[in-house]
Amino acid sequence: MPNPRLPLPVVSVPTVLLFAGGVMVWTGATWLVVNEAAPLWVTIPLHALVTFTMFTVLHESTHHAAGQLTWVNELLGRIAMPFVAAYGSFPLVRYIHLEHHRNTNEDAHTDPDAWTAHGPWWQLPLRWLTIDFWYARFYVARQRTRPPSERAETAAVVTLSLAAFAWLTVSGHGWELLMVYLIPQRVGLAVLAWWFDWLPHHDLGAQRQNRFGATRVRVGLEWLMTPIMLCQNYHLVHHLHPAIPFYRYLRTWKDNRDAYLARDVPIATPWGRELTSSEYREWRQLTGSFDEEPPAPQPRRPSRFHALRVAEVRPLCEGAVTVTFDVPERLRETFRFSPGQHLVIRAEVDGEEVRRAYSICSTPDSGVLRIAIKHQLGGAFSTFATTELAAGDTLDVLPPDGEFTLAPARGRAGRYVALAAGSGITPILSILTAALQDEPNSKATLLYINTSGASTMFADELGALAARLGGRLHVVHYRTDERDPDLRTQRLERPFDIVGEALAISHERYQRGRLDDTRLRALLQARLHPAKVDEWFLCGPRDLVDMARRTLADRDVPDENVHFELFQGALPVRPSRRRGPTLTVTVGGKTAEIPATVGETVLSAVLRHGVDAPYACVGGACGTCRATVVRGSARMDVHYALGDDEVAAGRILTCRAVATSPELGVDYDR
Repeated sequence: MPNPRLPLPVVSVPTVLLFAGGVMVWTGATWLVVNEAAPLWVTIPLHALVTFTMFTVLHESTHHAAGQLTWVNELLGRIAMPFVAAYGSFPLVRYIHLEHHRNTNEDAHTDPDAWTAHGPWWQLPLRWLTIDFWYARFYVARQRTRPPSERAETAAVVTLSLAAFAWLTVSGHGWELLMVYLIPQRVGLAVLAWWFDWLPHHDLGAQRQNRFGATRVRVGLEWLMTPIMLCQNYHLVHHLHPAIPFYRYLRTWKDNRDAYLARDVPIATPWGRELTSSEYREWRQLTGSFDEEPPAPQPRRPSRFHALRVAEVRPLCEGAVTVTFDVPERLRETFRFSPGQHLVIRAEVDGEEVRRAYSICSTPDSGVLRIAIKHQLGGAFSTFATTELAAGDTLDVLPPDGEFTLAPARGRAGRYVALAAGSGITPILSILTAALQDEPNSKATLLYINTSGASTMFADELGALAARLGGRLHVVHYRTDERDPDLRTQRLERPFDIVGEALAISHERYQRGRLDDTRLRALLQARLHPAKVDEWFLCGPRDLVDMARRTLADRDVPDENVHFELFQGALPVRPSRRRGPTLTVTVGGKTAEIPATVGETVLSAVLRHGVDAPYACVGGACGTCRATVVRGSARMDVHYALGDDEVAAGRILTCRAVATSPELGVDYDR
């Protein structure tokens, strides 16, 4: 999934100018009607045009795309609303429109905008003319589940608008009401339903089946179509990236065109002729690079363990240590890493081999390879590392791996939010430090959950980093131990020596209790509104990460903007003893044929037969054991460390993959 990485401006100037222009046109057209200075065939289209343009302002505000400031979006949405439908409230329209995005192209009782496309052809114009009536029915059926404040505002707006309509009619201004507002508004709504709903969505499948196939783009005559449709001819871009302002749709399409075309997105000409991706490429004369034979994929070099000397073991906090490795010059390139990657450690503890994955907490620019290990009750390696491991010892280490990363870019002005719990701070610290050091214009917020200050990993480092960055890193600590000293208001014995000290303290805040879905939703409605955030990084226990992912999905945060890593994956798979499929496994250029039992994972069978395959967590969380299916088929109960694209391409996590065909070929080297 392409990520445009287009920063949202503080205030969207084109949106504000569109609103100002709409007000001017409405005022001028109304003056013409009141003074009978122009015929109705001139003024009605002008007022209808205002309805259309003001809906774009309303639409931008609905998605928080009118700027980073929440109050600007709330204000613009509410003052644009009367020009579109005075009898509706901004929160009502926001809720209904987001339901359309969540359930695109479902039935009309699930996707409210599907009202415009379902039914016989002769009904369609009538449906376009009555879209607001269907919205009202849709909302009334669900109003009991809506927040009290939203219902109260909606009731107040409906009451005031009906009262205003009645007063204008009784006072003898019914004709003006009809010609200035009701008829032009009806025309404008019909055009909106046609252009915003029917043209992009008709005869396409539901989003849950294929989000790339639920909305089309309309190409050709861009010099005309783009301005008169206010860029909605590229409506697909909006559905894939809802927070991008409307005037950047075309740029986003051009920047990510190859990725979209690879998904065979729906494309049509202005006159409705559907184009395949190859037809579009030929039409746009893009065939040169596409017709070339792509280079054959290079085999992945098998990773092997390297013996690294422990340079330092340093206490970090209660029950945790950092371990720094001495990397010889000949292995510097092998152990080059990206922020957020992890190492797999192999050691013998009490006569048994154990493997564990630990995230790197240093940054690539530091030249240091360092991990943090927190003691886990009953954990064989964590107990050894926090009590016995010492400088001078040697550990077997696999080269850095993992997709939970961020590649900093100096010219970027990004906004990042990270959520970490306990030792989940380890990769987060590397990611945020590298990003904020290498991207001088970027900012980040860290939501960090711990029991108490004594058990908080990297507390001092985070405080120093926040102070040094002067406001570009804001840390919110959540402490579940009510007795934690950081939760008490402390009196300062002396005033701040410098203003910087006061500012540094203000960059860290402390909250009682856990970060639950209620608290996270509140943050998403204000300071951390999804439209203000470019990337989300989540690392912690599965329950916390799953909660955060669900909450972000409910707020229409695109999947490609949410990166996550788990402490621990799923429980081990228990196979039977009955003979099962035959596996052909390639590791390190060598191929072996292995019999598996029914329900046995590929990794379990491989290790049982003495093949040295890479692995660590065996829970689907780290991705160390990933491989490619070259023959047959397999299923996974979970694949936390793989994206849907990788699964579709035949990638599997062998620790969770069970063969579903009599023969299964797996290649670890691809």
